[in-house]
Amino acid sequence: MAMSTADASHLLKRAGFGGTAADVAALAALDRAPAVDRLLNASGLPEAPPAVFADTTRGDWEYLLGFTQDWLLRMSTTPAPIVEKMTLFWHGHFVSGVEKVGSVKAMYDQIAFYRTNALGDFRTLTQGMATTVAMLRYLDGDENVRGRPNQNFARELLELFTLGIGNYAESDVIEGARAWTGYNLNDDGSAFLFRSGNHDTGNKTLFGITRNWDGPTEIDEILRGSKQPLMARFIARKVWEFFAHPGPSAAVVDALAAEFVASNLSVKALLRAVFLRDEFYSAAAREGHVRTPIEWAVTALRGLGLPAVEADLHWHLTNQGQEPLNPPNVAGWKGNGYWISTSASASRAAFSWHLLDRANERRLLPDYSRQSVDAAVQAAFDRFAIAAPSTVTRTALRTWLTSVRSATDYFGDANYDLLFLVLMSPDFQVA
Repeated sequence: MAMSTADASHLLKRAGFGGTAADVAALAALDRAPAVDRLLNASGLPEAPPAVFADTTRGDWEYLLGFTQDWLLRMSTTPAPIVEKMTLFWHGHFVSGVEKVGSVKAMYDQIAFYRTNALGDFRTLTQGMATTVAMLRYLDGDENVRGRPNQNFARELLELFTLGIGNYAESDVIEGARAWTGYNLNDDGSAFLFRSGNHDTGNKTLFGITRNWDGPTEIDEILRGSKQPLMARFIARKVWEFFAHPGPSAAVVDALAAEFVASNLSVKALLRAVFLRDEFYSAAAREGHVRTPIEWAVTALRGLGLPAVEADLHWHLTNQGQEPLNPPNVAGWKGNGYWISTSASASRAAFSWHLLDRANERRLLPDYSRQSVDAAVQAAFDRFAIAAPSTVTRTALRTWLTSVRSATDYFGDANYDLLFLVLMSPDFQVA
């Protein structure tokens, strides 16, 4: 099935952080399946610790700022945006936060692990995240020992990471905590260490099955055993809601779950199934996703050509409620309507002016003064790959620019203000 320009723009926004008008045109020249396969090509930037970590004299705050800038730079420049988009998804799914973890380096190691496995085998990803230093600290696995089992990780593994509420019993949490005893940290807290003396070797009953369970075998039972159908639907729904829209039909969820299971739990195969479905290109999907502050900021950086290091991103993102590396709780950040409010709009406006000021200082802003009103408005949309702006937004911008050009008492910069209005438009926010 051939792609339309609007379809190509929609796919670029959801499978990454948008693109240029040229990116949209190149993708629209392909049929849907080859276009999806091109975006799922995972040959991105090589993994390398942020340069700030090389300086051992820095403080935690400097490490946090350096890591944040490095990750946002990756998002805005990577040749494989889907990898960073999925890394961001896993960060909000298998949640840890630097405030509780207490180590920026541990957070980097976890994010790097998510990036390496972003589109890979879900079993490898799930087994690995359970023993990252960040997860062991965040959900108190480092304190989970025989005789005093800590239920935090066992509960979230079932409730938020793999199955969802209603798909397990409270006894599974209790017994799961026993299964995970001994999965601790080494003496200085810098690496995972299985301490056999801290592990409960007694029989445990999980999901109605009694045996000498340990942590990894519980995950395997969820992913490849008796709980697999429930797990597959849970993950399929969450991925769909992140990339398409809330509240998918049971038929969509079941079809995606079947593809996920048939692929032996390949994340890439699940994403391909999502991006190939007709429902992904429906009006409900096009209008069903509000960009988070991080997505909004990265898309703005890409459109303006502004390096992340120049944008003071950490402060502005925190001010908008999405501090990188520090989700509000183990459920991660909320979506969609959560990001639409008077205060959010005010913060976004301040951020827009800040980005435009920095872009202007670097002479990155275009000059639309020699173009007609219609051409200038279209060029501003093209700058941020808004392929199908609403009639309301286009008309409002045309009316405003016509008025400004005819006014004798306007002392602003029309090019500057036009881009600001596009950044603040519903077409940029809901994308």
